[in-house]
Amino acid sequence: MKWFRYWKRFEHVKETNMQKSINDIMNHEYLMTNGLGGYSFGTLDQVNCRKYHGLYTVSYNPPIERMHLISKIAEAVVIEGATYPVTFENATDGSVPLNDATETHLKSYRHEGIIEQVFELSEIGVIIKRTLAMAYGTNHLAVRYQMETTRPVELVMTPLFNFRDHHDVVSVNLEDYHVRYDDPLQYLHVASKGKEVYLKWESATGLTPNYKPNHTVSAFSYYPIETQRGYPDIERHADLGAFHFSIDKGLSEVDLLINLSPTFESASSVFRGRQDRYEALIAKAGAKYAPYSFKRLIQAADDFIVYRKTTGKMTIIAGYPWFSDWGRDTMISIPGLTLETGRHEEALQMIEGFLSMAYMGIIPNNFPDEGEAPMYNTSDATLWLFNALYMYYEQTKDLKSIERLYPKLMEIINHHIQGTINEIYMDVDGLLSSGNEETQLTWMDVKVGGWVVTPRHGKAVEINALWYNAVAVMNEFSKRLNIPPEALERDFEILMKQIKQSFNDVFWNEKEHNLYDLIIDGKAVDIPRPNMIFAVSLPFAVLDERRWLPVVEYVMRNFKVPYGLLTLRREDEAFHERYEGDLLSRDGAYHRGTAWGWLIGPYLEAHYKTFGDTSYIRSSIDALMVHLDEGVHGSIAEIFEGGAPHAWRGCSAQAWSVAEAIRLYKMTF
Repeated sequence: MKWFRYWKRFEHVKETNMQKSINDIMNHEYLMTNGLGGYSFGTLDQVNCRKYHGLYTVSYNPPIERMHLISKIAEAVVIEGATYPVTFENATDGSVPLNDATETHLKSYRHEGIIEQVFELSEIGVIIKRTLAMAYGTNHLAVRYQMETTRPVELVMTPLFNFRDHHDVVSVNLEDYHVRYDDPLQYLHVASKGKEVYLKWESATGLTPNYKPNHTVSAFSYYPIETQRGYPDIERHADLGAFHFSIDKGLSEVDLLINLSPTFESASSVFRGRQDRYEALIAKAGAKYAPYSFKRLIQAADDFIVYRKTTGKMTIIAGYPWFSDWGRDTMISIPGLTLETGRHEEALQMIEGFLSMAYMGIIPNNFPDEGEAPMYNTSDATLWLFNALYMYYEQTKDLKSIERLYPKLMEIINHHIQGTINEIYMDVDGLLSSGNEETQLTWMDVKVGGWVVTPRHGKAVEINALWYNAVAVMNEFSKRLNIPPEALERDFEILMKQIKQSFNDVFWNEKEHNLYDLIIDGKAVDIPRPNMIFAVSLPFAVLDERRWLPVVEYVMRNFKVPYGLLTLRREDEAFHERYEGDLLSRDGAYHRGTAWGWLIGPYLEAHYKTFGDTSYIRSSIDALMVHLDEGVHGSIAEIFEGGAPHAWRGCSAQAWSVAEAIRLYKMTF
C-alpha cells in the first residue's frame, strides 16, 4: 500500500478511531475557505451533521449571500455486486443514539494548506486518499481521489445537490433542477433557481467516467446538531446521477473540479496555490520555526480574512459557519489576525473600509447576510477601531495614513462628545453613556423579541475604558502629527484627566476591591462581570495602577476557566452552567455564565501588565491549544459552557478567539 505508507510518514497526522459515536463524529470538523465568504465545511468523517455542512458553499455578493450548492459526494466502492460506502449518512429520523458506536473508515487527516484524508476499507483491501482545496480568491474547488486496491473494483461518485441559502434546511423540488452532461468534455452542468454549477472529471491515470443519469431525491439527511439547537433537522437533496469508474488493481487517480462556470483550474494548480499560500502566510508571520500549534492558528486566521464587494476592501468574517462581518469583531480581531501575522496592508484596508461607512460617528456593527443595509446598533465597535488603528501605527509607524484619517477620527470624537445615535453621549463627568432599556449596544448584545437579556445601558465599564483609550490615542496621534495644543478642537489631556478621575470615582467598588460593571442613572449595578478587565488590559489603562492587582486577581478567582472567561460568577443566581436547548434557552445563557474564548486575550494581557509573568501566559496558551483538536480542527470556537468540562459551543471557528490566541503567542514566544 504505497500511498498509505507514504502518508504514515507525515508529521502531525491525526490518527482516528475507527469505532465512533455520532457525538464523536460531529465534534471534529474541517473548514476550507476561499477568501470570498465561500467555504467547504464538514466533519472529518464526511458525515454531514448540521445544515451548514456542505462540500461547496459560495458567496454571490462577497462575503454574504452565501448559497449551499453541493451537500457532498457520496463515495462507494463496488466489488462483485456488493456496495461498500466510504462514508455514511445519519439515520433519517435520528433513531440511532448519538453515543452508539458506528464503524467509520477515516484513518488519517491533515490540513496544511490543503486537506488530506485517508479512508481505509480494510475488509476489501481498498485505501482512498482524498485531497481537497478551494482556490483562494475564486470559486474553484478541487477534490482528488487516489486509490489503491488489491483487485478490480468500481468507484461510484454521486454528487448530492441542494441549491439553498446556507442558513436554511430545504428538501428539494426536482422540477427546479435542470441537468446537462457533456460527455466529450466530461463535465456536468446543473442549474436551478437562476444559479448554476459545473463539475468536471480529469484523471492522470486514464480513468474515464461512465455517467449514469438519475433524477430523484436522496434519502433523508438528519442533522443532530440542528436538533440540539432547536432548528429543522431533516432534508433531502437532488440525486441527479452517479459517475462510475472501473479501476484495475494497483494505483489510480481521478480529480473532481467544481466551479460556477465551465472554466476549470486543474486540481494540481489549485493544490499548489493553496500550499504556496500556506507557506507564504507562515513566512510573513515569521513563524517558519514556530511551534506547529502556532502555524495552525496562522492558517486559521486566513479563513476569516475576506474580500467585501461593497467597500472593495478586506474585512473579517466574525465566525463560521453563520456570522458575516461585524464591526466590533473585526476591530477586536485586527491586531491578532493581521498585525501579528504581518498583514499590515489588509489591516489598514479593514479600518478604512469601516470608516468609509461610518454614520454620525458610528461604524457599522453588522452587515446582514441578506445584503441589506448595515446596522449601527453598537456603542463599542467605533472605539475598538481607535485601538486597532493605534496598534497598526505602533507596528508600522505609518504617520501618513494617520494624518489622512485624522479628520475622520476627530469627527467621531466630536460626535461622541456632542451626542449621536443610540443615545450615545458624553456626560458632564466625561464618561460615555449609551442606550436605554430597550437597546443592546455592548458586546453582551442578545435581545430576544422585547427581552434584553443582559441590560447594559447607561455607563458600562468597558465602554468607558475604551472611551479613555480612544481619547488617549487621539492625544498620541496629535503629538505625532505635531499639532500644537492651541490648534486642537479639544484639549485631549484635560479630557483624559477628567475621564480617568470620574472612572475611578464612579466604578471602583471599595468593598469588593473590584469594578462595577454598570452605572445607571448614577447608581452602581453590583453584578460583577469580566468586563472590568479592560480597564487594565488596554494600551492606555484608565484604572489607577495601584488597583490593577486586586482587579486582575478578582477576575482570575471568579471568571477564569481553561478556554476563556465566564460571563457571570458561578454563585450568581442567573448563572447558566450549560449552553443548550432552543434559541431562547441558548440566548438566555449566552452572556450569563457561558465562557468566551476571546476574553482570554485581555485577561492575560492584564495579568502580564500586572505581574510580568510570561510563564503563566504560556501555560494558559498551552491549555488552550488542546482545543485545536476539537470543533474545527486548527481553529478556536466562539464560546464554551460555563460548567465543567467547558465543552465548546456556538460557532466552531471564531475570528476573535483565534486572533487573541495569536496575539498572546506573539507576546510571549
